[in-house]
Amino acid sequence: MATYSLNFKGAGATNPQIPINHVIDDAACNTPTAEQRNMSLGTPFLARMRPGDQEALYVYDAERSIPGVLRVLRRV
Repeated sequence: MATYSLNFKGAGATNPQIPINHVIDDAACNTPTAEQRNMSLGTPFLARMRPGDQEALYVYDAERSIPGVLRVLRRV
């Protein structure tokens, strides 16, 4: 079961200039180190666009993301 306590603006891989609110599992984004590890391994994690939406698997787009600063997500 995923815990969702963090909410931040991420960008979709199709248009990274328009930020989108994603609610991401704490294990995938609780520290920049965890983000970097998930980016380098391509680990899928659960996220949803808004509370109440269905969960989907996403990965960090390692080429366009900066841990702790800019997060670009791709849906798996």
